[in-house]
Amino acid sequence: MDTHLATSLAYLSDMIRIDSRNTLALGAPGLREANEEDMANYLSDKLSALGFSVERQYLAPKRPNLIARHHISDSLPTLAFNAHMDTVGSTGMTIDPFDPQIRDGRIYGRGSCDTKGSLAAMLSACKTLVAAKTPINLLYIATCAEETSCQGAALLDLKGYTVDGVIVGEPTQNHLVVAHKCHATIELHCRGKAAHGSRPQLGDNAIYKAGRLLNYLETVTIPELAKIKDDVFHDGCTLSVGIIAGGVKNNIVPDFCRLVCDFRLVPGVTAPEEFFADMVARASAALGFTVELQVVDISPAMHTDADHPLPLSIRAVLRRHGLDDMPSGVAYCTDGGQLSAMGFPCVVMGPGDIAVAHSAVEYLELTQLQQACELYVDVAAEFAQRCPRP
Repeated sequence: MDTHLATSLAYLSDMIRIDSRNTLALGAPGLREANEEDMANYLSDKLSALGFSVERQYLAPKRPNLIARHHISDSLPTLAFNAHMDTVGSTGMTIDPFDPQIRDGRIYGRGSCDTKGSLAAMLSACKTLVAAKTPINLLYIATCAEETSCQGAALLDLKGYTVDGVIVGEPTQNHLVVAHKCHATIELHCRGKAAHGSRPQLGDNAIYKAGRLLNYLETVTIPELAKIKDDVFHDGCTLSVGIIAGGVKNNIVPDFCRLVCDFRLVPGVTAPEEFFADMVARASAALGFTVELQVVDISPAMHTDADHPLPLSIRAVLRRHGLDDMPSGVAYCTDGGQLSAMGFPCVVMGPGDIAVAHSAVEYLELTQLQQACELYVDVAAEFAQRCPRP
């Protein structure tokens, strides 16, 4: 077995056995299934053995972000590897989530694809780069709470660290991603007046208002969003209404109804909250009643210029490996959005297929695991040459 694959596979097998399920947002009430503490312990031990200095930043008890640093010289550029330690829950899985079975050229288990495969390949790459004394400083950033709207990355404190580029590990099948959309969850509220169901004319039905709002969103807002495009996302912005809730009893005219909406905005929409406020104001004016806006969560977009040394380095390496080097964009969010908002150039590239992430039978192709490690090693060496010295 190839050395890169053997090392990465051993790391990944260990990580799959560690329960780091995250089904509750930070601060949310309820019984938590697991946390990221054991993952942080494992990574800390491995990285310390490679000569990295390790820092943990706790966001809640047993919920750390981990930052490991291998610093050679201030005169060298710094490349950061980032992936998240948490996974989604295991309800509905038809395989043992914590038993890393290897068969048919795949490894199975929760997190194998999203994103413990990236963590393992990056850890293996760091081991190779340190042993080879590659002239580059390294950061290894393992975040918590990514599966709940990238909360962990948003609270990273990197003020004391120099970062010239970040590779975010997510399942892209090792393709280069230079942009992703902003993900926003918003609620739209319609209010009315309650009345007895036998005399509905005395009330003001909030569900009927929500129905008119829903029609407006489908016929006016969604087509308008589709026209907001950029050079990466030709499908524009999107909206999906996922929840409608209103009323308390069948014989009471409802005085409240809410729509929960999923927006995906292209990186060019740089002020999402202002964008939503304007959208709701126009909807209210067109419909003749007030639509109330509640912004639940916004995860930032990511976009890195294709001529930055990091994507240029990755494209050169992909070509040498005989792989497609065309940069692309994805609609889902990653830690790269939060890190980009902090001013760090980011790309997304990692092993695995997003189609099997979070699935009942999650797995990772071993060829992609090996390939990811090799690519990370070669990209670091290329970036060391291309990135201007501090």
